[in-house]
Amino acid sequence: MKLILFFICIFLFTSKAFCHGTIIISGVEHNNGYIDVKIYTDKESFLKEKLAAETIRKKATKGETIMPLSKLHEGIIAIVVYHDEDDDGKLKTGLFWRPKEGFAFSNNYTPKGPPKFKKASIELLHGEPVSIELQY
Repeated sequence: MKLILFFICIFLFTSKAFCHGTIIISGVEHNNGYIDVKIYTDKESFLKEKLAAETIRKKATKGETIMPLSKLHEGIIAIVVYHDEDDDGKLKTGLFWRPKEGFAFSNNYTPKGPPKFKKASIELLHGEPVSIELQY
């Protein structure tokens, strides 16, 4: 009995310490292409893809795609997500740069003009997943 309690205590007290950050992308319309995630830590680097603190690209999964974080685990961040449906590595845009593929920002932010870091930023807490829903 003591051994079982010992393992339960170890699991409860250490599970959060070993959890990595996770982003759950919902609303993925189909399996075609990839989901691209860019994470920024300040307004100076925001939307400059080469300056992203972490970049993740994973095969799209209809409904929900789960993206594990490997570099960032906590702090103030802004997340940019898009569904690269045709696997060309770019977000297709139309009139007035309106995206033609699924996209989303953290903090449920839908920009009415140029996106702002402050409005898209959230606090990433160690071990707590972030949910983002794509808009098509």
